[in-house]
Amino acid sequence: MLGVELELTMSFRTIAVLLFMLLAFASATAAQERYPALDKEPACQTLVPTAAGGPRPQNPDVIVLRFLGVANYELAHRDNVILLDAGIDTLSWWEQSGVTPEMMTKDVDAILIGHAHGEHLWDAPYIGEKTGALVVADPIAMRWIRGTGRVDDKKMATVKGLGGEKFPFNGFTVEAVLGHHNIVPDDYMRKDRAAAAAITLQPGLTPEQQVHDRRLGGMVPTTPEERERLIKEGTIAYFFTFDNGFTMFYTDSAGPTTDPERKIMQGKPKIDVGFIPYYGGELAIPITMEYVRLFKPDVMLPTHHDGHRNRMLDMPLGPLGLAIRNEFPKTKAIAPLLRTPVCINTATREVYVGN
Repeated sequence: MLGVELELTMSFRTIAVLLFMLLAFASATAAQERYPALDKEPACQTLVPTAAGGPRPQNPDVIVLRFLGVANYELAHRDNVILLDAGIDTLSWWEQSGVTPEMMTKDVDAILIGHAHGEHLWDAPYIGEKTGALVVADPIAMRWIRGTGRVDDKKMATVKGLGGEKFPFNGFTVEAVLGHHNIVPDDYMRKDRAAAAAITLQPGLTPEQQVHDRRLGGMVPTTPEERERLIKEGTIAYFFTFDNGFTMFYTDSAGPTTDPERKIMQGKPKIDVGFIPYYGGELAIPITMEYVRLFKPDVMLPTHHDGHRNRMLDMPLGPLGLAIRNEFPKTKAIAPLLRTPVCINTATREVYVGN
């Protein structure tokens, strides 16, 4: 009789577990059906960033990602608007993004800075001042941000990325992770820039453009000692863990992977989205693939890949896409156009790329 009772008990438990799983699935399905499909989601049908007044995603499980040039991305999720880097203003020889720093002050909750090179942070103080956003950066970048006097001390968080520096938001948590700046040889990059200048069909810069570029180029000064430390101590990546288990990793410079980056992946077979750097001409693919092998993202979005007219040769995404497909055929490598919404349902993992 004891055996029969045990069998019945186990059967009831099995049925209860199956019923619970069925109810959970039905509840999740019903929840998704309450909201528009990704191709009907208003935030996925516009080129206007949420920080510039565009709509937030209606579905609380959806994230909207927008590439804004160089390594700048916007993340919109629930009531959060996060800027990943804040170099919104553009040098004259860059492809123009169609947004200005003044436009990007409607709604920003946090600005996460990768490192203290101007194109990654020169608009952080202005946007932080106008929006009250939390500004997170390494000590070198934060020295400059603090020196502008535009961001409240309570809204600045200095991080080193060595573990435990976490920031909670509605629906997810962000942890700072020490990265490594790119180490592409200067001689190689000089040849790359000379080649770009030699083949460009673009006219020279106007006097006004030259003044504008000198202002931006000199906006974030660093000392020789800081420039040396920036390579190994002043580049910060960010790891996102959503409440439902969805994960993302962002970094804005293509150096070799670091011990903290490897540590944060311990026990994780893969991540859902990787913002992976792709920079350095023909030298870039092996560096980028080192990140892809470590994080194994289901979706890969490149950072720092866009060519800048007569400044550097364009980084072709085709060879990188083939390298990723050959080794990780399930990874989707997406190179979105400027301001194009990349929408992902973090519950179902469905991906939609707008126009």
